[in-house]
Amino acid sequence: MSKPPTRPPFTVNVANTPEEIQECMDIRKEVFIDEQGYDIRIETNDDDARCTHFLLVFESGDAAGTARVFKTDGQLGRVAIRKDYRGMGLGRPLIEAVHAHVKSTGGKEVWCQSQADTKPGGVDATGFYRRLGYVNKGDLYIKEGTIHQDMVFYLA
Repeated sequence: MSKPPTRPPFTVNVANTPEEIQECMDIRKEVFIDEQGYDIRIETNDDDARCTHFLLVFESGDAAGTARVFKTDGQLGRVAIRKDYRGMGLGRPLIEAVHAHVKSTGGKEVWCQSQADTKPGGVDATGFYRRLGYVNKGDLYIKEGTIHQDMVFYLA
């Protein structure tokens, strides 16, 4: 079993400035549009205005990851780590920051629509979410041409 790459110090913060929000959008474009081939119209919609955005940034200033959560119902989405930074264990602290934020606002759960495509070349993030304590909610379904699974994490 190989060791993950050495991880430099980083922070995960709420993205507040226009520049930070743009960095979140740039990461999402790289991951979802350029890598996974989703239509750009999926990424450019009005949902972002109803969300709190998170940005994972190394001390060097390099932004490596992002996520968003709807302010009204705790729906997590658009979780993305730049390709060069994957395998460094950054997903867990990014999601844990979202959990802490939702809990601080009185939320009781965080839920997501996880990609669940097990075919070659597909993305299946359900194992990642299970390792964080998420459980399946409902059946598999197709969204934007990809298999998804709703999953929920109950905040203690």
